[in-house]
Amino acid sequence: MSELEHEVGILRAENLKLRNEIARLSQQTQHSQPQLTIPKSIADALDKVPFHNPITQLSNEDCDLTEFNDTVKRYAWNNKENGYICIAYLAGRALGVDLVKVVEG
Repeated sequence: MSELEHEVGILRAENLKLRNEIARLSQQTQHSQPQLTIPKSIADALDKVPFHNPITQLSNEDCDLTEFNDTVKRYAWNNKENGYICIAYLAGRALGVDLVKVVEG
């Protein structure tokens, strides 16, 4: 084997190691990204409500939320993030994509 062939073999092996490391890091990054979640009970309740303007209905305590049960109201207003998670869940449903993962609870 010539010296050039030997060096090519070393470079190929190094290339393979780098590709494997990139794949490992990419997979690790995908698993470590935060995931928005919403309790199944809240998602089920949100799915039952006919919306005309869900963002307005969920984002302001002064809006008419008579079609929401008390559990949804408390969840959405518990903190700002919960309200936004409800909106993201509904937006995902309207667009046909899963923006928020539904979990038991």
